[in-house]
Amino acid sequence: MKRHTLARTGIAAGVLAAAMTVNAFGAQITEEKAKSIALTHAGQKEEDVTILQIESDVEHSRVVYEVKFLTQDYREYDYEILAADGTIMNIDFEAVAVVSDSQNPISLDQAKELSLKHAGQKAEDSTFLKAEAEIDDGLLIYETEFYTSDSKKYKYELDGATGTVISWEYDAWGCLLEEENARASKQADAISGPESARAAALKKAGLKASDVTWGKIERDHDDGQLIYKGKFFYGTLEYEFEIDGATGVFLDWDIDTID
Repeated sequence: MKRHTLARTGIAAGVLAAAMTVNAFGAQITEEKAKSIALTHAGQKEEDVTILQIESDVEHSRVVYEVKFLTQDYREYDYEILAADGTIMNIDFEAVAVVSDSQNPISLDQAKELSLKHAGQKAEDSTFLKAEAEIDDGLLIYETEFYTSDSKKYKYELDGATGTVISWEYDAWGCLLEEENARASKQADAISGPESARAAALKKAGLKASDVTWGKIERDHDDGQLIYKGKFFYGTLEYEFEIDGATGVFLDWDIDTID
């Protein structure tokens, strides 16, 4: 019986987690740099792929670049990259099926092991949210989903006949947001005045004072809570924020495009 399997994933098994470390470039990166980060991470050259999309967007109140491309063997990659420092926040991968003659289907436990191996994660550090088999057009497909102790999430589809990864997704947003909230909650009397509020807002945006034009900064009280409100402009973007004066926690953070 012939079965369908998939082209190779483009990232060697076991090295995915290591590849997700922060790429710090200091200043806000360019669209060209975002494209380079995505291609390098996927192990591809620009002349060997078709670029489907490169555009900026706002995700979780942060500016990101969305980079999507298709390889010559029909593997599609879709990246979300932080404009502030080049950190890869999300990856979607899909491959196109080709014919395989494998007669030895893998088990569900093997599918879980292969998912962890590809992600470079250990079973003791991971919690599975989903691990199940389904039949799709007569083919056995395993779907797994798990998160790690540092709140990174992974989703996989594997060919039940061979264990080949059909698609995978990596999501680091939860990890980043938890780290930021934890740091902010440990600060006491973090905002001492308007200048301190400006500094905190610039740090969150990953920008320098020379990069932006400031609007008004206001000091206010809401049911006894000291709050600093302000706005600034960077290129075609308008940032608005509210900060808890006692803790430095951002109560509101909005980024809009200026028409």
